[in-house]
Amino acid sequence: MGRTTNIDFSEGAESDRYVTALSRGLKILAAWKENDSWLSNSEISIRTGLPKPTVARLTYTLCADGYLRYSRQSGKYSPGNSVYIMGINFLTGIKVRKIARPYMQELADQFKASVSMGINDGLSMVYIENCHSDSPLTLGLDVGARLPLAKTAMGHSYLFALPEDDQSKLMRDFENCYGEEWNRIKESIAISRNQWKSLGFTTIVREWQGDISGIGATLSLNDGLRYSFNVGGLASGLSREHLVNDIGPRLIRMVNILDSLVKS
Repeated sequence: MGRTTNIDFSEGAESDRYVTALSRGLKILAAWKENDSWLSNSEISIRTGLPKPTVARLTYTLCADGYLRYSRQSGKYSPGNSVYIMGINFLTGIKVRKIARPYMQELADQFKASVSMGINDGLSMVYIENCHSDSPLTLGLDVGARLPLAKTAMGHSYLFALPEDDQSKLMRDFENCYGEEWNRIKESIAISRNQWKSLGFTTIVREWQGDISGIGATLSLNDGLRYSFNVGGLASGLSREHLVNDIGPRLIRMVNILDSLVKS
């Protein structure tokens, strides 16, 4: 029988196991956001908080290993093929993503909406799968899109699926991030929490972006992984009543089916 080793990660950078150079390199790779193409060492330094000389050494190393590309014309850097291959390998290796896609597409077609699957990254949720209906009202977001965790139905459902300590930490992070906007966001989260406790899903209508509605639910697996799903579209076609009475029960049913399939 194998021995289980428990590792305490709470020490973070204070641990003698922590490799600072690796952490800095990963921060550089994470500096590119949606729609970014090329960044200079100065821009990377500003985004990561790392000294420019440190950034220059690390971008050289990452270029040499294929994780970044360098433009001699602009003197800037862009993610290299090795980064894209890692991303592709990660996505294709997610079992639940493959299983979920036909169920997501069925839901998208039934309700003329977009159905997405996302994972957490800091204060954001990132789409790793997306299914569209053929409706002209379908949202244009796709794989790789980032949504604010604190302001979206997908994000709220993820938040409430976490252990209480992790929820409390995120709430503190939200307060530091959103400043004067925090009181309104906190009230919205409280409303979502009550809905989640009674129905198992959360809804957001015209709160994140203008005329957008969304409903979210999260699949929590035994290994601690969590995958969140949402159904979204224009509020004119997805009223709160429609979300709660029609789409919500169907979304929960899909999550329950996926839970049983993944664990089988």
